[in-house]
Amino acid sequence: MIYHSLLVALVIRLFCLLLLCFNAHVYARDIKVAAGNFTPYFKASSYQRHVGLYEQLLSAGLNRAGFSPTYINVSNDAIKRYYEKQRVDIAVNWTGAFTGDGYPSQYRLFFYNRAILSKDNRWAKAEHVLDLKGARLASFSGASLNFGHDFQILINDINTRYFESGDQLAVNKMLVANKIDVLIADWLKFYRFVKPLGLVDKFVPLDIMTNAGSQIIFRDEKVRDAFDTAIEQMYVSGELNKLTLTWLAKNNLPKVSHRFLAKRP
Repeated sequence: MIYHSLLVALVIRLFCLLLLCFNAHVYARDIKVAAGNFTPYFKASSYQRHVGLYEQLLSAGLNRAGFSPTYINVSNDAIKRYYEKQRVDIAVNWTGAFTGDGYPSQYRLFFYNRAILSKDNRWAKAEHVLDLKGARLASFSGASLNFGHDFQILINDINTRYFESGDQLAVNKMLVANKIDVLIADWLKFYRFVKPLGLVDKFVPLDIMTNAGSQIIFRDEKVRDAFDTAIEQMYVSGELNKLTLTWLAKNNLPKVSHRFLAKRP
């Protein structure tokens, strides 16, 4: 009789847990997210099957908080326009300061940004960003807003030639062709470009950049708070680190020790 009662209690408990999971799935609130459109961190378009690292990490946090995200993959400039025109609930990869109507997350996107240059380059032994004065520099759109005061001094120096481009492939080719001296960009993205060419060992990524990270902006404060809480829990449990390592392996990228989603130092 006792065993029968225990069995019934166990069955009821399992049924309740299944019901809770089902309800959480059914009643998850749909939410629209404007995010980047560059691989491998994001999908190249909203219709592509490939899912980037940040979409995986953000979805994991939003799902845990009770939300079902739909991503609109656009350029960095378009992310801001979509948010300001109230076409999305969340803006991901917001560069520079945010002063509008919304609530920034405690967590930011930290790409694996480095000063990338050939090993035989005269600036290859640079230990500080200001050591790059006089070089021909290129970076991504909005980079000047992300790398701090010393970077501003560098790019405004009379002897430094600097430009920004939204075409990562083009600036990658320029570095390989020695048309620029230093590329300020994500090393893993550059790695994916040069690996098939057999040129990985020709270049070195210098860790000399001060990175403020890109922001995640929420229209709703409660959604922001729920997301931040979920991400904190996933860090403590090791789930985010596991997702990151799995993604690196799946994309044939080096196993780097780096927090891609973290609080600003």
